Amino acid sequence: MSRLRGRMENEEEQLDYYWPSFTDMMAMIVLVILFIAIIAFVQAIYTAYDQAEIKQELQQTVEIKKQISDLIEQRLEENVGKDKVTRGPNNTISIEGDILFDTGSSVVSEAGKGVLASLSDGIVTILDDPELQPYLYIILIEGHTDSVPFDNWSLSTDRAVSVVKYLLEANPKLATKEYAQYLAATGYSEFKPMVEGTSEEALRKNRRISFQIILDDQKWQESLNAVLQNR
Repeated sequence: MSRLRGRMENEEEQLDYYWPSFTDMMAMIVLVILFIAIIAFVQAIYTAYDQAEIKQELQQTVEIKKQISDLIEQRLEENVGKDKVTRGPNNTISIEGDILFDTGSSVVSEAGKGVLASLSDGIVTILDDPELQPYLYIILIEGHTDSVPFDNWSLSTDRAVSVVKYLLEANPKLATKEYAQYLAATGYSEFKPMVEGTSEEALRKNRRISFQIILDDQKWQESLNAVLQNR
């Protein structure tokens, strides 16, 4: 009988040994909750860092595009004055077409040649800049006409092409494949007016050549992917 009682007491002692106390269980729960909170805090830091890097990459896109547009705008204003050059949506820079062409003509005028010769040097400077060139896809030269009945599709396109051709002629460096691949031309006829109306001033402003800066989306996608992959 005494042996049986002793065995039962030993078993109860073993059970007491293996079952943790209520205090130990609460301490363990607190530690688990604290560990989860630390993980969440660290993850929040990494997420905020990633978002900051992505925001910085996108801001750099805007800044580079604006910087290229600023250089083109500055070159044009130096030759024709600020009142003849305008900045439109998406940092598009426009110069009044009457400065570069005679009425109804797609042949660059003598005055226009001087303006474009200076601009050609500016474009070379842009393409030689190691901080700008890698992200540039195209400088698109756009031709626009007024709404006066004419073969405006042909006129707007021919004028844009004439600008590109004279830029290449004015600076032979631009005519090489390394540089010429960054220039393109298109025409929009009368269908993208800068201002509405048929007044002489409105028609004059709508007759223009614009310079649209198009960045290389693949370069920016690679930069963003690199940020995401390094998380």
